[in-house]
Amino acid sequence: MEMREKGRHLKILLKELYEFKPMIFIAIIMNIVVSAALPLLQLLLSAQVIEWLMNEVTIQDYLTRLLLFVALVGFAHTIHNYLDIYFEENNEHFRFVMMNKIKKEYLTLDYPLLIGKEARERYNNANELTDNYGSLFARISGEITDLGSSILGVVLYISILSQLESLFIVFVGLFVLVVIVFNVLQNKIDKKLFKSKAANTQKLRYLKKVYGEHRITKDIRIFKMKNWFDRSEEQTINSYHNILRPKVKLSWTESAFINVGILGLSALSYIRSVQLITMGAIPVSSFVVFAGSVTILAQTIITLVNAFGKINTSLNETENYERFMFQKTVYNHGKGSEVPDIGLSIELKNVTYTYPNNDQATINNVSLMIQPYENLAIVGENGAGKSTLINLISGLIKPDSGEILINGTPQSEFNISKYYSLFAPVFQEKFLLTYSIRETIIQGIDFDEERYNHVLRNSGVEKIIQQFENGDETKIVRVVYPDGVTLSGGQLQKIKLAQALYKNSPVLLLDEPTAALDPIAEHQVYTDYFQFSKDKLSIFISHRLSSTRFCDRIIYIKNGEITETGTHDQLMDEQKDYYTLYEAQAYYYKQDKEEHETVVTGGIV
Repeated sequence: MEMREKGRHLKILLKELYEFKPMIFIAIIMNIVVSAALPLLQLLLSAQVIEWLMNEVTIQDYLTRLLLFVALVGFAHTIHNYLDIYFEENNEHFRFVMMNKIKKEYLTLDYPLLIGKEARERYNNANELTDNYGSLFARISGEITDLGSSILGVVLYISILSQLESLFIVFVGLFVLVVIVFNVLQNKIDKKLFKSKAANTQKLRYLKKVYGEHRITKDIRIFKMKNWFDRSEEQTINSYHNILRPKVKLSWTESAFINVGILGLSALSYIRSVQLITMGAIPVSSFVVFAGSVTILAQTIITLVNAFGKINTSLNETENYERFMFQKTVYNHGKGSEVPDIGLSIELKNVTYTYPNNDQATINNVSLMIQPYENLAIVGENGAGKSTLINLISGLIKPDSGEILINGTPQSEFNISKYYSLFAPVFQEKFLLTYSIRETIIQGIDFDEERYNHVLRNSGVEKIIQQFENGDETKIVRVVYPDGVTLSGGQLQKIKLAQALYKNSPVLLLDEPTAALDPIAEHQVYTDYFQFSKDKLSIFISHRLSSTRFCDRIIYIKNGEITETGTHDQLMDEQKDYYTLYEAQAYYYKQDKEEHETVVTGGIV
C-alpha cells in the first residue's frame, strides 16, 4: 500500500512539472546524462594523454587530438553550467507557480474545508512546500536529476570495473549495503533527536531575540543581568553539543567504514590493473580509468543512497499537497436549480451545526421562517450562535442535520456560486485590500455608472470622497500607499454599506458591523441600513439591542436555540432574557449620560 501511495505521489509531482513546463523533462534527461558522463570524460582525457605520449604520436597530431578532446569536455561543462542556470531559474519559477496554485485553491475551496484545526494544518502544511528555495517544489527537479545521474553513474562505473575484476560487483554490493545501513541509522537518530534539537534551537532563537530587544536594555544594566545571559547561552550551546554527540559519533564511524571500503576497492583496482598491464592484457593508460572509476563509483553510490532518501522524503511531503489540493467538494458546483431574485423566503428546518473539534452543537435543532422583505434581528449574548446562524443561511457552512430552504427549494440544490449571489453581507471582521475607495465598493463586479452614483449618494460615501483630493480614487491602505488615507469607523461602515448595496442582492446580512463604534455612530449607521432595506430581506445582528428594536421581528438566541421571538414591545412585555439584557444596556447608557452631564455642569470640562 505504501509503495502504491508513493507511486501516486510521484505521479502527482511529475504531472505538476509537466504542466509547468513539458520541456523541463528534456532538460532533466540532458542533465542526468551530462552529470554522469563528465567525470568519465575527464578520466578518459587523462588516459588518452598517457596513451598518446606512450605511442609517441607527432606533436601536431597530439595537440590536435588534445584540442578536440578538451573541446568535447569543455562543451560538456558548458552544457552542464547552462543547465545549472536553467534549473536555478526554473526551480524558483516552479516554486512560485505552485505557491500561487495553492493560494488559488484556497480561494476557491468550499468554506467548510477552511475552518477548524485540521483545515488550518492542511493549508499550512501545503503552503510550507513552497516556503523557500529548500522546500519541495523548489528542489524536486534537482532531486530527480541527482537520482537519475547517480543510477546511471553506478551502472556505468560498475560496467567498467567489472571488466577488470568480476569480484568488483560483489564488493560494490557490500559497499552499497554498508552505506544503506548507515543511512538508515542516521535517519533513526535524526528522528530520535528531533524534539531535543527543536527545543534547544528554540531557546537559542529566544536568546538571540532578547539580545536585540531594546525594551529590556535598562533592566539588563540596572540588575546586572549580562553574566546571567552569558551563562544561559553557554548552557544552551553545551546542551546542543551534548544532544548532537551520538550523531557525531555515528558520522565518524560511517566515515571510517566508507573510507576503508574505498581503500579496499582502490587496492583491488590497483592490484588487478598492474597484473593485467604486466600480462599485456590492458594498456598502461587504462590504469587511470580503473583507478579513478573506483573513487567516482564510491562517491556516486553515496549520492545514490542519499538521493533515494531525499526522494522518499519528498514523496512523503507530497501527501501534504495531495491532502489539501484534492479535497472533495462540500457543495453543489453543478448546474443546480434557478435562484430567485425577488420575494425570497428563507426557512430553517431542525438545523443543527457543530464546529470542527467541538463536542457541543453551536446551533441546536433550530427552526425558523423568514418572510420576504422582512427585517429580522438576531440578538443574544456572545457565543450564543448568532454569527453561526448567518453563516448557515448564507451557505458558508453546511448543517450537520436539518435543511435550509429558499422559496421551498433546499439549499443543497443550488449551485453554490449562484447561491452566494443572493446575499450582500457586511461582516464584523473588516479587512481592507490595497484598493481605492471605488475598487473597494465595486469589488470586481461589472461597473454600472448609474448604479454606482446612486449608491454613493444614498450610502453617504459621496460626502466622504469629497473630502479627499483624489475623490473615489483615494487609496485606503496607508501601509502600502503613503498617500492613502486612514478611514474612521463610521466612514468605513458607510463604504461597506455601499459595497453591499452595489452588489444589489435580494438579501442584506449585517453581522455586528458596528461592534467597534460608539452608540451614536452605530445609530447613524443602522439608520442608513434600514433606509435601504425596504426592498430586501434583511437580517441584522447586533450586541446593542437599541439598534434592532425597530425591526419587524426579533429572535433571541441562547445556547444555540431560539428561546424568544417577537417584536421589541412583545419581548419587553414577556420580561425574559431579552428584557433583562435590554434593561442592563439601557441602564449603562443612561448612567454614562448622567455621569457625563455631571462632569460638564460641575465645571470640570
